[in-house]
Amino acid sequence: MVEARVLDPSVVESLRQLTPPGQPDVLTEVLQMFLQEVPSRIGRLRNAWTSGNIQEVQRAAHSLKGSAGNIGAQRLLAVCRQLDDGAAGADAAAMATLVGALDVEFGKVEEEIQRLLKDA
Repeated sequence: MVEARVLDPSVVESLRQLTPPGQPDVLTEVLQMFLQEVPSRIGRLRNAWTSGNIQEVQRAAHSLKGSAGNIGAQRLLAVCRQLDDGAAGADAAAMATLVGALDVEFGKVEEEIQRLLKDA
């Protein structure tokens, strides 16, 4: 089985195409913003989960879902969608697994972003 790419190449290319001639690279700006903002959102989600605040888990997951979608991080988006959709009714073990998966997928995305920024 072939593993899907960490970032959807068509989304990455679309972001690249948004840069007007002579202007700062939009892709670089978006990826840097993602790396600056997302770790604190993940921390907020984790803290909400630990304290049992399911509404905040859903809010944080929803926010993360949008950010992941904006850069084409499809697997990260899928985990966030499951957290967003299932937080209210999911059992504790399933949610704990998803919170762990969130960290794993973010790590992969972070690594890919660092590679892209280095190559830019």
